[in-house]
Amino acid sequence: MIGVAGLVRALDPRLKLAAALLIGPFLWKVPVLAATACAAFLLVLDRALAAGQPGGGKMVRSLLSFVFFWVAAKLVLDGLSGVPVEAMARDAGQLGVRLVALVLLGLGLALSSSARALGLAVAWALRPFLGRKRAWRIALSLSLMVHFLPVCLSTLSGVREVVARRFPKAGFFRRMRMIPQAVIRNLGQKTWNQTLAVACRGLDRAGAWEPDFAWSVRDWLGSAFVLAAAGAMFFL
Repeated sequence: MIGVAGLVRALDPRLKLAAALLIGPFLWKVPVLAATACAAFLLVLDRALAAGQPGGGKMVRSLLSFVFFWVAAKLVLDGLSGVPVEAMARDAGQLGVRLVALVLLGLGLALSSSARALGLAVAWALRPFLGRKRAWRIALSLSLMVHFLPVCLSTLSGVREVVARRFPKAGFFRRMRMIPQAVIRNLGQKTWNQTLAVACRGLDRAGAWEPDFAWSVRDWLGSAFVLAAAGAMFFL
């Protein structure tokens, strides 16, 4: 899977963005078996993509914890509404599988392409409709959002590790007060650093978002694989 991860990184960002926009809505319509297979493949791929990132494995675990929270919330609400236990378990399981696949799809997109590459892909797609002056602003906004997804996860993992080492006897409720405050404070500092980085690199002007893509045979093969996988998901 390390070789597959390298191949995915080398693909055109326009292809990866289109694949995410195509498969993402499909995950809510395809059978749960297809969503499970997609989630299993993305889990292995994301772990390979995150192998070179600091705290990469913790990113995946943090996202899975996020999904577990929403599945548990659905179970509690269904239980209070009087839903039968079998229907409760079935619906919660399906929601968990689809959420895991969707979250892993977004994480894979963020890990396999740089934020600027995805921004260039968005600028290329929106320029015929919005014009050159508006397209680059949207591209910059998306790039900052994509960049902050791994940053938020790594910050959360780092804060949790620090709390576990400095306050090993802290209770659950105390950790739930400390961790969000520390994460928000650290992200506030990173936002200021990111603003300075954008200005220093000249990314706050239209000329920095001129796309220079080159479509290759590898991208054609990747497109065929994505279309075949998306079609096969409806027949599992």
